[in-house]
Amino acid sequence: MWACQMRDSAPFGGTMGRPWAAGADLPPRPPVLSQTPHPLDDPVRLRFLLSLLVLALVAAACSGGGDPEPTETPVAETTPTPELTAEPTKEPTLEPSEPATEDPGPVMPLTGRPMTDESLADLPVVAVKIDNDPDARPQVGLNAADVVIVEPIEGLTRLVAILHSTPAGEVGPVRSGRRIDPALFGAFNPIFTFSGAAGPNYPTIDAGFPDTVVNDRSQAGWRREGTRPAPHNLFIPLDTIRERHPDHEGPGDEGVFAFAEDQPEGGTDLEGFTVDYGRFRTVSGWTWDEGRGQWLRAQDGVPHAAGTAEREPGDTLSAANVVVLTVETTGSQVEPITVIGEGPAIVHRGGQAFEGVWRKATEADQFSFVTSAGEEIPLAPGPTWLEIHPDSGTYTVGAPDVAEEPTEG
Repeated sequence: MWACQMRDSAPFGGTMGRPWAAGADLPPRPPVLSQTPHPLDDPVRLRFLLSLLVLALVAAACSGGGDPEPTETPVAETTPTPELTAEPTKEPTLEPSEPATEDPGPVMPLTGRPMTDESLADLPVVAVKIDNDPDARPQVGLNAADVVIVEPIEGLTRLVAILHSTPAGEVGPVRSGRRIDPALFGAFNPIFTFSGAAGPNYPTIDAGFPDTVVNDRSQAGWRREGTRPAPHNLFIPLDTIRERHPDHEGPGDEGVFAFAEDQPEGGTDLEGFTVDYGRFRTVSGWTWDEGRGQWLRAQDGVPHAAGTAEREPGDTLSAANVVVLTVETTGSQVEPITVIGEGPAIVHRGGQAFEGVWRKATEADQFSFVTSAGEEIPLAPGPTWLEIHPDSGTYTVGAPDVAEEPTEG
């Protein structure tokens, strides 16, 4: 535009104010810049230049085609982000719900059943050595026991009734303690009740059981039942035992064994089985009763029934679990078996048998039952019998031969 104004202005193209006359030699005219048209003055050229500019801009935009790639890359990278954050969001909602359904709450520690009265957590456990001689039957209190242990001694067996769920009632006939007893059932932390013991056995028994109730120590509360012959007639009430040691701690509200309502996998169906103690002169027979959901006990070929101190017969003894623990025999009369360590075990529950291993590392440890792979074999909630079976005896699968006449117990 500056060139166009120069061309049209008066000093170079007009007639006014000229200092020379007509016809006079004119001075040489300076070159007129507008003689070379400015590109913008030519419409054709202008359109051409504008076209070039547009093409240049388009080319620049196209040449910047690499710019969107970084834009697409973060989009691709951020696409999985919601998926990664979604997974941890789901896990917290599932994880707490699973243990919540598995938590049984307070349970009776020796049976695994729900604890309906929380004061029972503080009720002391009582262990009573029970006579198993034929003249001692029917035994009293076995049907109320949470756990019963069949213990080999010198040429026969004794029974150990471990009682917690039952706050009262009489038990007996009561017999003597043995040196092996702390190792066998000291982990229950019971008030141990027995008639007496050989002198050399007392230090071991007293060390294993801080609280005891012993007839030979002239403690009150014992009685002899006149309808039975001695020594198979000694009885004592449970509340008397607990009153003797009011400060004895209870077992709490957690299971001493692993318990589970659901039947584990890997069991073998069977109608029953027989545990023969060999030289210890006891034959235990167990038959599965589907209707009751219990194992029914026989001893020496006849039903083993509960009863009263006056010999009134009761129902056949039963259990939700029967565990056969095979142990080594020592040949000693003082400690005829070994119960510290591990050995073969067969857990019977729900009409099936589960082979595994029993373990007990120390006297303070409770028995545990595991598979050969080390996984726990849970017991069914309910009473349990532990058959401490010598390796010199036999175990036979099949329904035992049981006569109709009951062996009262």
